[in-house]
Amino acid sequence: MSNIIASESVSQCYLCGTKGAMLHEGLTDQWFGVPGSWNLKRCSGCGLVWLDPMPIKEEVWKAYASYFTHEDYSPNTSRQYMNIADKLAATLCRLFYKIIMRSTTWRKKEKVWRLKGDSMFLGNVTPGRKRLLDVGCGKGSFIARMRGQGWDVEGSEVDADAVEYARSRSGLSVHLGSLEDIHFPDNTFDVITSNHVIEHVHDPISLIQECLRVLKPGGRLVLATPNIESFGHQYFGENWSHLDPPRHLRLFTMKTLRECAVRGGFQSVDVWCPPGYAEGAFPASIERKDKLRGTRRSEFSKCLEASSQKIRAYYHYFVKNEEKAGEEIFLMATKDAQYLAANLEIEKE
Repeated sequence: MSNIIASESVSQCYLCGTKGAMLHEGLTDQWFGVPGSWNLKRCSGCGLVWLDPMPIKEEVWKAYASYFTHEDYSPNTSRQYMNIADKLAATLCRLFYKIIMRSTTWRKKEKVWRLKGDSMFLGNVTPGRKRLLDVGCGKGSFIARMRGQGWDVEGSEVDADAVEYARSRSGLSVHLGSLEDIHFPDNTFDVITSNHVIEHVHDPISLIQECLRVLKPGGRLVLATPNIESFGHQYFGENWSHLDPPRHLRLFTMKTLRECAVRGGFQSVDVWCPPGYAEGAFPASIERKDKLRGTRRSEFSKCLEASSQKIRAYYHYFVKNEEKAGEEIFLMATKDAQYLAANLEIEKE
């Protein structure tokens, strides 16, 4: 069986139909060796970014043959081979970074944001006996943590190995398949979360519509996805680790993610970009850049670049108040009374 992924040309924007302009050309998969060359285009109208060519839905599974499933993304394993001098230099670099962050109070603020992100901004919600579904739950680490906080949890996942792991190791209720294929009853869940999943799906609006259908009245949808307008992408360009071709089919701005939610039927929608999580994206981006260039640098040099750019990113966020500098976009949408009233009117007609 060929490991070449069949793809198709996608010349027009998914949201507004505008033709895309080339953003990055000739990208390759540096982490898992999926063959092929991929371009990213950006809509000159709404700003959405997408792969062109894009893997067809029937063959996109080939991009995940050796893929991690929602674990901490850390492709850099070079630290285990570092000599003592490099280890000492890298430790001093990280210490210097922490001193700067704490002296500016940025570190404290970042930790607050990260804690909120780790609970998908549900930390202020009293779980009671509320039902939570995590779409694309991977091996279930998030829902296992939320179960420990009192939630009644379930997950959905397309990776059969990850599903088996979650069921056998953690005793979690995880359904195999896409959300649309599982066919939950209407009004089933109080909260639906989906962390770095929507950028992988061919039809984001259809996914959001299905989330709306299975949410209870007043229920919340919380999504997280990479931010194509982030400082990290501005600095690293085609080497930004969150581009991740050919698995990331579309990359969103705050505006385009909100538009997807509105078209999916939500009326009450909020989006924001937390400042955290550059910790993982920046070292991975540096690793990709060095790999493409064939550069061999000391761990200290890479650590220094990552630390200095994280400080710059937080300066843009905390001092210059550039919300778009954050690495991720979070979206929270509520199935509210306006939606219910509109659908009741349709049913009456």
